Amino acid sequence: MATGLIKSKQDLTPEQVKKGIEIPDEFKDAYERVVAAGMTIMFSKETSKQALSVLKGGREPLAQRLGRAVAGLVATLYKQSNNTLPPQVMIPAGVELLIQAADFLRRSGMEKVDNQVIGDAMDVMITSILQGAGLSVEKISGFIEQNQGGGTPPPAQPQPMGA
Repeated sequence: MATGLIKSKQDLTPEQVKKGIEIPDEFKDAYERVVAAGMTIMFSKETSKQALSVLKGGREPLAQRLGRAVAGLVATLYKQSNNTLPPQVMIPAGVELLIQAADFLRRSGMEKVDNQVIGDAMDVMITSILQGAGLSVEKISGFIEQNQGGGTPPPAQPQPMGA
């Protein structure tokens, strides 16, 4: 999914990625709150050690660990919001949180993070968030294809995360 979108030979930066995220005005406040809360969880003294332990080492490739960790973070934020977090901000906020985490790992030298890892991690994160909402990539793709073809199926009703 996202792997093909990342063709830049230069390392992606949080600033570049954030510029590419477009959020409708009615969701900007929610988006900013989710990103701020996620950054607090990832980088606060109280929780950063736990966040790092999820990302460091392990048997899975870094992209798997990073994608699942950020999807889990988004699910946690959704639960902390008493399921009021707008679904429209979950993936964009996850993308920004993922690039922040990847940039931290790259700068710290803890892990080798390149654009391929970031793209693969985005695939894992997006798939995990969709599955947590009771959707699949196939359902979303089918919905998009039907809408582009002129048909308008009823919108899918997202399920609560973790259902």
